[in-house]
Formats: sequence, structure tokens, C-alpha cells
Amino acid sequence: MSQPDVREALQRFPAFTQGFWTWLTGKALPGQKPRFPVGPWGYLFRTVLTFGAGFAMSTLAVVGALPAPALWVLLGWGLCLNGSRNMALVLVHQCGHHRFTGNAKVDRFVGECLSVLLVSQDVVSYRHDHHKLHHGPRSFTTDQDPVVIFIRRFGFRAGLSRRSLWVNTLKTMFSPYFHGSYLHSRFKYNLFSTRGARRIAGWGYLGAWLCLILLVEGMWKVWLVAFAVPVFFLYHQSAFLELLTEHAWFLAPVPGETPREFVARRCWGRFCASPLPEAGLPAGARVIAWIRWTAVMFFYHLPVRFLVLAGDAPQHDFHHRHPGTMDWPQATYARQSDVDAGHGGWPEYRDVWGLHVAIQHVFDALARLPAAAGGDLRNSALAAHPSIHSTEP
Repeated sequence: MSQPDVREALQRFPAFTQGFWTWLTGKALPGQKPRFPVGPWGYLFRTVLTFGAGFAMSTLAVVGALPAPALWVLLGWGLCLNGSRNMALVLVHQCGHHRFTGNAKVDRFVGECLSVLLVSQDVVSYRHDHHKLHHGPRSFTTDQDPVVIFIRRFGFRAGLSRRSLWVNTLKTMFSPYFHGSYLHSRFKYNLFSTRGARRIAGWGYLGAWLCLILLVEGMWKVWLVAFAVPVFFLYHQSAFLELLTEHAWFLAPVPGETPREFVARRCWGRFCASPLPEAGLPAGARVIAWIRWTAVMFFYHLPVRFLVLAGDAPQHDFHHRHPGTMDWPQATYARQSDVDAGHGGWPEYRDVWGLHVAIQHVFDALARLPAAAGGDLRNSALAAHPSIHSTEP
């Protein structure tokens, strides 16, 4: 028996709250339009403001200018991480596709400025890895996909049990090797792999930080706490969880499938919510169920949405269907509009509710594959059901 749609069930809450539920879940209602549409420059301004506010908040806490500094540092980390992930996951991503403004020169300039700020991969090499290989019709999710190459470095491969993959995930997130490798790659891209003005900017930016640390008393604490922790350590963890759940990895092409079937079979929407408590429960059970639902929503799904599935990550399947769209600032609503319109000849969209559910199904797919090869997911639960609902974490 199919479950009710998680997002539509949230219409039990007042109409004025529906914009919030759309943002939190990452999924819009049928026919819903954004109340305050934002363009690329507005998205950029909002993202930089969030990042700057988080950095400033943590900095003030470190220098003792705020009471309860630990609390302000944590809040600052959250804002800084959200801003940095939006920069990389959304803005640099769209600049790499030349879809920030549609002007290749402007988009490259904006992307390079943001990548210098984050000490992340330059736009030119990112465009090759992402646009040519990750989106490549013959390399997407295969051994040639840069993401598959990345996660395989840390022990993720076909044929492992779900338990082994979960253990490996937790180990990887706190592994010095993982963080060291990631950091080494970021510094290599900024200082050695680039050329011309981009390399000068990378060296100049890090040189400016070094001068401040050496010349300003206590600046090393500011850099370590307000910048390095959210922009390096927490960023790595967030990016890893997001990448791990983007697609069904390691899948080999199936003979006879169309290009659209090939893409759709490897993609899904990742949404953040648990089903509402059942109606008609006894009074005591109803109170407990609502307390539990509220706690899960605001202490699990909300942090995941803000810190891991930031920006348009929930609608990443829409991006792979329509990578050339200029509606990316409103991807939540654009995806739903595509659903409402009958998805334009593509296979039906698939919805996964809960990051942990997405992880479980990625791991189930990997566990079903032969240890030495790609395999097939046609008979898996993920391929069989268009909507997979959240179980409680």
C-alpha cells in the first residue's frame, strides 16, 4: 500500500508556513511558485552574506567580544558552512556549466573568485571533470566518473555489505587520511595546477592569511576556529555525505536503455522530512508521536538541509535532466514544474525522503553488485519504487 506524499501532507499546517516547508523539505507543492524569486546575483549576494556573517560571528566569539562564545562559534560554523557549500555546490557548479549568467567570461571570473575564497578546485579543471566526465554519457557514475574515483579512494566499492559501508562512512568522516587527502587536493589546485592570474590569486590569498597570522596577535586562533574548521574539516564531511548520496554509483549501462533512461535510473530527489504522525491515534500516543516528529524534523532534517543538502542539492536529479536551465536559483520550483508538466518524455521522477534513506539505498545498490564489476540495479527496491519514504533515523 503506497504512503501519502510527505510534502502534500504538510499542507495541514497554515498556508503562510508553506514557503518554509518547501525550503526545508526541498520539494515544492504542485503549482507552487516562489514568493520572492531570486536571480543569480541575488543568490550570490545572499550566499556571501551568509558566509561572511558566520565568519564574523565566530571571529567575535574567538576574540571574546560575545558572551557564551561556544554557542556563537557553533552558530557561526553553521552559517559559514552553509555559505561555503552554497558557493561550491551551487555557484561554482553553475559557473562551471557557464550557467551562472550565461556569459562564459563573467561566469569563469565569478567562479574563480569563489574558488580562491574557498581554496577549492579552479573552474577550468572543475569544468573538465564535472561537465565533460561526470555529465559524460559514457562515464556518468562509472569507473571514469571523478566522483566514483574519489569515493573509491576511501574504500567504497561494489560487493561490500551495508554494515561495512556504514562503518566505512563513519571512519572516513573522521579519518586523517581522508581530510589530509582532500586538503592536499585543494591546495594543489590553488597553488600548483592553475596558471596565470588564477595561480597568482591563490598564492596571494594564502599569503595574505599567513601575513595576518604572523603579524596580528591571536589571528591564528581566528583562522583556525572561524575559518579552517568550517571551510575545511566540516566542509569535507558535508561534501562527502552529499556526494555519496547523489547517484547510484558504479552502475554499468544496461543494453537497450535510452540515454534518458540511463540518466534517470541513476538519479533521485533527496528530500528532508518524515511522514506526519498518523491521524486517529489515541491522545497519549498522538502527543508522543508529534513530539518525536518535531524533534526529528528540527534536530535531524533541518541540520541536514542546511549543512549537507544545501542549495539545490535536493533537486540534483532535475539538474541532470536539464543541465542547461537558467532556472537553477529556483530549482525547487522548477523541478516541481517539470513534474506538473509530465516531465517532458523523461521517466518518472523518484523521491527519496531522508538522507539516511538515500545512504541506505546507495549502499544496498553497491552490496548487490558483483565485487569486480558494475552490475545492474533493475531489480532493486530503489529502481522499483518511484517514491521511497523516510524511516526514522
